[in-house]
Amino acid sequence: MNYIIVAIFAFFGGISRYLLGLAVIKPDGFPLGTLIINLVGCFILAFLVQYVEVTEKVPEWLTLGMKTGFIGAFTTFSTYSLEAVTLIETQQWWYALIYGLTTIIGGLLLTLVGYSFGNHVGDWRKQGDNL
Repeated sequence: MNYIIVAIFAFFGGISRYLLGLAVIKPDGFPLGTLIINLVGCFILAFLVQYVEVTEKVPEWLTLGMKTGFIGAFTTFSTYSLEAVTLIETQQWWYALIYGLTTIIGGLLLTLVGYSFGNHVGDWRKQGDNL
């Protein structure tokens, strides 16, 4: 049954990535869509993991669907890697450097923010349940 949950959530994650990728304009060939998608995915995954840990209120099937299915299909390391190599091959050195550093540093920062936010929202939710 878990594979069906993952497949359903992956469908929506993949479609979301595709539509967001279409909606974001690529300035001078800079892969802004993939950058935004991966950074948002870092935040959402960290938030979800920490929120679930703190509250223990999210069903396991939903957590599996969101983490492995939706976020797994929404974010894309392989596209990031291909686009970074393409920037290097086309000698767009500054774009490649900006893209690489923003993805790595921004991903880590947004993961930290998502983790912290999930912790605070989870604590707030638990306190509300205790009233």
